Amino acid sequence: MSEALILFQPMGRRVAVDKKYSLLTMAEQNGVGIEATCGGKGLCGSCKVQVQGKVSPLEKEEADYLGPDAKKGYRLACQTRALEGVKVWVPENSRLHKQVILTTGYEHEMNFDPEICVWELSVPLKDTEKTDQLHERILEKLNKAAQIGSDFQWHLPSALLQGVDEKLHKSDGRVSVVTTMSGRCLEIIPGWDTDCLGLAVDLGTTTIVVYLVDLKTGRSLSVKAGMNPQVSQGEDVISRIALCRDRPDRLKKLAESVHQFITELAQQACMEAGVPFRHIFETVLVGNTAMHHIFLQLDPSGLAQAPYTPVTSDSVEISALPITPGSAPEAQIHVLPVKAGFVGADTVAAVLALDADQVTEPTLILDLGTNGEIVLATPERMLCCSCAAGPAFEGGHIKWGLRGAPGAVDQVSVSADSLVPELRVIGGGSALGICGSGLVSLVSELVKAGVVTPSGGFDPAWRGKHLREGANGWEYLLATKENTGTGQDLVLTHQDLSHLQLAKAAIHAGISLLLSEMGIPSVEKVLLAGAFGNYLDPGAACGINMFPGVVVENITSVGNAAGAGALSALISRSQRKRAQTIARRMDYLELATHPKFNETFVMSMAFSERGDD
Repeated sequence: MSEALILFQPMGRRVAVDKKYSLLTMAEQNGVGIEATCGGKGLCGSCKVQVQGKVSPLEKEEADYLGPDAKKGYRLACQTRALEGVKVWVPENSRLHKQVILTTGYEHEMNFDPEICVWELSVPLKDTEKTDQLHERILEKLNKAAQIGSDFQWHLPSALLQGVDEKLHKSDGRVSVVTTMSGRCLEIIPGWDTDCLGLAVDLGTTTIVVYLVDLKTGRSLSVKAGMNPQVSQGEDVISRIALCRDRPDRLKKLAESVHQFITELAQQACMEAGVPFRHIFETVLVGNTAMHHIFLQLDPSGLAQAPYTPVTSDSVEISALPITPGSAPEAQIHVLPVKAGFVGADTVAAVLALDADQVTEPTLILDLGTNGEIVLATPERMLCCSCAAGPAFEGGHIKWGLRGAPGAVDQVSVSADSLVPELRVIGGGSALGICGSGLVSLVSELVKAGVVTPSGGFDPAWRGKHLREGANGWEYLLATKENTGTGQDLVLTHQDLSHLQLAKAAIHAGISLLLSEMGIPSVEKVLLAGAFGNYLDPGAACGINMFPGVVVENITSVGNAAGAGALSALISRSQRKRAQTIARRMDYLELATHPKFNETFVMSMAFSERGDD
């Protein structure tokens, strides 16, 4: 029987259930930061969390404090005990430590030719001697401003004409008409020099980043980010797909949760920039295929079973108003195309931003996470695949694993003689756990020292030098309880080694098969995209034999390339068309059915290139 666990999200920390202690105490003991201003007495409400699963009964005092939130599954962590395995979502206001979210993208020159434009018109007020209608006068001025013939077909929705006569009189006939380049009118605004805004959204499985842009100049105005609220329903895409399959009503709820959160982030960005939210006229969104489907409320069930076919792979345009209430009535959302079941619009956007379709030498693009997307590009061809790496790179299923947040160890060096580790902790202070980049760094050091064998186990010969036998097998001690922020020893277990070994083998096997399929032995350039790639030490990755056919000096981190691609598509029609071409041109290699995958995966398990040493 498996051990009952408490899963704290969005931290991704799993701890064994102990019915004697409150959720707050369990969180404190295991490095999960939850606010508790009153010291856990149930007086301040700062430790409010949302719980799924069997917990201790809700007492009247707590129910009175929570009010209507109690019916939504909210509890005070200090007053609640887990009775079985439960999921605990810690809202942002209750988090002691904030997640580190990568918002900076790959910097490159972008053409500025947006789909949205603003025409400043001077429309004659009503003349009793003329019979032309108001919309005719507006269209006549539009034709003149755009320098096109009268036969051009503008689409002016009747809803925009409501109250327009009043707008004209209010501004003495001067109005700003916002249109698409294809001729669809989105808004009529009194006066000139109005704001015209666009939003680029990188919808990730774990995080969401929005970029607010001035579509009249291309200038970035604000960037906002936060944790994807869907994490409270399922920590990875597979669990969310399964939820939609087993409970179809949850698809709408999952979609609405990200719709609401994107709206909140956009409103925060507009407030920071001092511009009206209502003047966001276009949004370009990218995400992996599962996030793409859930956002659009398309059934994602087919993504979880062969042949893993998306409902649609084309780009999609929809009205923004039902998704982001309060935006302009005719505002639109453009979603970039996806390539395959697990190679989504975020990968297409990254390829776009990194000019992978224009390389002059073999180039590898890697976006590593629970699902790793890999693109191998040459001047002749682009080939991509998806690797089910599992959650180890994000700290999942690791005893003391954390996502990248203050208190997480993100880099380790180990003395070759004494095996004493030196830890770098995000934000400084005492360690609470270890994130993915720290895990790779640590294991690379232990492989180099010989403590971890090429086949993936601890070498007992090093016993006593920070290597010891724990309750569940061999473990390496990083920090004693006196030197951690949890009051418990921080260790790397042999189970942790196994989880990392499986994750790195998936990436190694994917790259190996792409190289074999393309008939090339190595690449000249490696671009690491995404949050994990940004913080990963290339030398450490090579130290555990993660990247075959790669020289460490050729590896470069490129930040949030998916976000950069979304920005590029927002401000440039030509880039948007290019994204379509990339999705069609790029070939896809399905690893799950590849005849050599199992053999290659087993060979990729070794922590060194000579795993039989």
